[in-house]
Amino acid sequence: MAVSSCNYMEERSTPHVKTLLPLQRNEISSVAILPFKNKTEKKGSEDILRKCFFTNLSTKGYNVLRLEEVDERLRLAAIDASDLDTEDVYKVGRIVKADALIYGVVTKCCKRFFGVYSQVVFGAEMKMVDARSSKIIWQADHTETTHGGSVPASPFSVPEAVIESSINVREKVVSETADRLVKKFIVSIPSKDFNSSINANTIIIRPNGTSMEVCYRVQDGDTLWGISEKFYDDAAKAEDICKANNGVSDETLKAGQELIIPDVLILTDIEESQQIDRNKYKKAVYRVKWGDSLYEIASKVFRDGKRWTIIYDSNKREIMNIKDLPVGQVLIIPLTIPQSDSFKRDI
Repeated sequence: MAVSSCNYMEERSTPHVKTLLPLQRNEISSVAILPFKNKTEKKGSEDILRKCFFTNLSTKGYNVLRLEEVDERLRLAAIDASDLDTEDVYKVGRIVKADALIYGVVTKCCKRFFGVYSQVVFGAEMKMVDARSSKIIWQADHTETTHGGSVPASPFSVPEAVIESSINVREKVVSETADRLVKKFIVSIPSKDFNSSINANTIIIRPNGTSMEVCYRVQDGDTLWGISEKFYDDAAKAEDICKANNGVSDETLKAGQELIIPDVLILTDIEESQQIDRNKYKKAVYRVKWGDSLYEIASKVFRDGKRWTIIYDSNKREIMNIKDLPVGQVLIIPLTIPQSDSFKRDI
């Protein structure tokens, strides 16, 4: 056991992991944490656990969808959140627009008070499922316990011990116990593999401290002028790329070299394109999610799916199959319709 603040102790224990797929098979980008079930009498414990999961899962590198967004999409699709186990995984994945789904069940949540001693117990069963194949990626269960209070040294210290023990059973300690439980679960969940084939793309979005940055893998025949036109629709921005990469020049560019592309807008959700100041930004980048298509993306950016050719023209060298966009591929998204664009057709 470990002694923590407020003189309570937490157990040194680890979850029982039932299923864990190899990292090389993990090609998940976006994750939705579905509403959890509660098998205990403690109302609201499922919400506490779910919020803790949302707070901690992003450390694994996934794009974790906001809980409110997930709930709203389920509501609009008339999906009963209390009966998600009976719903088709593929169908739910399409509804919430996620590559993987997190299911959870609170199995234990109780506070025990024995005068000078108290105990908080929080247990859960969790699983992460690939929404495309319905295969379980990760599955585990665990029970976390927090002990509070102590045996009094003399009869006169009993009131103090009772107060100390009662502090332990407050709601704050329940939340802290749930958070420790989740942190132990998170350690065993496979991380987003940033070195997988998903990220062997020409354009990459990767963490840089507390923010994200856009990088570009140089191709044969590239010039700074051409790269600047590609990302900004402005050749003058070549100077910014030069400064961000230690004075790189056309003479020193090499195929396969990675360049930082500064001040590029990153869309976490394609709907965000409607809220952008298009006088300031001409282009943005977006990482493809499961279920995306050029037609659907164009429908949300331009309000016209037949404008998909505008997006294709900006990503000709990167898109191998116009009818099958790989999950995780990063696309350049033009935010305005070029004057020269008069050709529209269905895919």
